[in-house]
Amino acid sequence: MRNDISAYDLFATDTSPEILVAFLRRPEQVLFTSNCPGSLAMKHAISLSLVLFATLLACTNKQVEHAEVPGALRVAVLPDQSRDTLLILYEPLLSYLRKETSIEFQLSVPEDYADLLEQFAAGEIDLAWFGGLTFTQAEQRSQAVPLVFRDIDLQFTSCYLAHASDTRETVRDFRGASFSFGPRLSTSGHLMPSYFLNNGDLDPHTFFASVRHSSGHDQTAKWVADGTVALGVANCIIVRSLLENGDLGNDDIRIIETTPPYSDYVWAVRESLDEDRRVKLLDAFLSLDASVPEHREILRQQGANAYLPAASQDFEIVRRAAKEADFLAEENGN
Repeated sequence: MRNDISAYDLFATDTSPEILVAFLRRPEQVLFTSNCPGSLAMKHAISLSLVLFATLLACTNKQVEHAEVPGALRVAVLPDQSRDTLLILYEPLLSYLRKETSIEFQLSVPEDYADLLEQFAAGEIDLAWFGGLTFTQAEQRSQAVPLVFRDIDLQFTSCYLAHASDTRETVRDFRGASFSFGPRLSTSGHLMPSYFLNNGDLDPHTFFASVRHSSGHDQTAKWVADGTVALGVANCIIVRSLLENGDLGNDDIRIIETTPPYSDYVWAVRESLDEDRRVKLLDAFLSLDASVPEHREILRQQGANAYLPAASQDFEIVRRAAKEADFLAEENGN
């Protein structure tokens, strides 16, 4: 390795591993060399320090997310928004559950919906936050057992979004326009909107000029806002959260229609999870009370007023739509 790396090297080249290592070992040699003015060197030292800090922080976050906690319940959530958003969203709920149950939790965010199903099937997840479709798939494939869902999940809807400046009023006004679903395995972003459109004699793949899939509901909304697509469909709760939080404004997007209601989202456990922990989890979820200020804030973050016991039959319409779309295998009549 070169020992005479200068601040000029930092300015003239990318921040390569060689530069980073040299800076960490001998920062004074990198900063104060004759072929680069001190002020310029200092600027790059600051820039490099920020790069290093950001890199270390990102690595630390990854390590925290994936760190093994002996005896902990392994929790994974549907990656329907950005990873950072989800980690922030679920930490207060898990902190409450930890306090109420004396159970430790290890939270992870899978790469995508299929990854969540793969990890659950492999026995790497004990407690999962599924969408309606991924739950019915995990139930059929891996015997997932529904535990609880939010009160709003019994009457869930998807929202069709247009740019705020677009004057068209209904989905049918967008014939020949560009359109985006959410992820292919998303209940609210793809399965149920597609099911209702097709049952209304509107085939999205022939009605729209182009059909694409986003990686999450927030991305769908942002695609509409920036003009990537003219129309998109997304989880109504997430859309309203983006507007309330200021991530998007009323001059960016507007809701033009909503789907009929259906059941969506559920906390489910693996079949082999012991009864003691199942009961503790169920009791803790059901004990969340909107009249208690601390509980009310947790419920608000989850878009709920309360949690309710969930059952397999609550997802019949999702199961029917999934079979029609070939996302679920037909069960034998024997």
